[in-house]
Amino acid sequence: MRLENLINENFDELNENDMMIWRYIQSHKKECCSISIVELAQKCCISRTTISRFTQKLSFEGFREFKIRLKLEFEQEQIQNALLLDDVCMNYAKCIQTVKETDMNEICEYISKADRLFVFGTGEVQNAAAQMIKRMFLNAKRFFVTLYGKSEVTMAMEDLGPRDFVIIISLSGENHLAVETAKKLRGKGVYILSITGLSNNTVAKMSNKNLFITTTKLMNTGGVSLETCSSYFNIAELLCVKYLMYLEKTKSECES
Repeated sequence: MRLENLINENFDELNENDMMIWRYIQSHKKECCSISIVELAQKCCISRTTISRFTQKLSFEGFREFKIRLKLEFEQEQIQNALLLDDVCMNYAKCIQTVKETDMNEICEYISKADRLFVFGTGEVQNAAAQMIKRMFLNAKRFFVTLYGKSEVTMAMEDLGPRDFVIIISLSGENHLAVETAKKLRGKGVYILSITGLSNNTVAKMSNKNLFITTTKLMNTGGVSLETCSSYFNIAELLCVKYLMYLEKTKSECES
């Protein structure tokens, strides 16, 4: 059992001094892997006996055995962090490479010819990516209307038609509003580009084209699961770069 779990399990038996010791150890794990009980007592301004009693409340024979467990956990965390960093970087590289190799001529053509351009996301990060798409495409003289929430999306849907272009940004691709919007847009003949997580999701299947992102799950100290989100912004930038390349290519073909 991890030390943090032992603390939680024996919480009722721990006093204020015990929790002070634990907080110091948590904040200085690397140092405490090699610290002596005398040094730790000095750092926490308490007695050696208090530290020994603290470790015994956690079912250790004494500080020496506790420190062995602490060092083992610290080394495991370092290995896991290194692997996580490699995984995150690999996913970013994979996403960028995939978008780089994706033929976006059809997408760019529809963006170029569409009467109106819309983009909306299903969450805070997705909305930030939508805003980035809007800013990036201003450089290409194309204006995306960003939609926020059900009311704006619903109102916009009433007036859309085959000459309009919509980007839907969703991680799961199963968000209720995104799915219902994709169905209505498909029925109206609107061209849909979706940006979703890599899965066989409903929004991707309802879209004319889909760009996939890969995410890595992280775990913060509070035990809350998080996911990396930079891939959204990588795709937003690369989509705009490819559109600018498309414009240059089209211009060259017209001049030749």
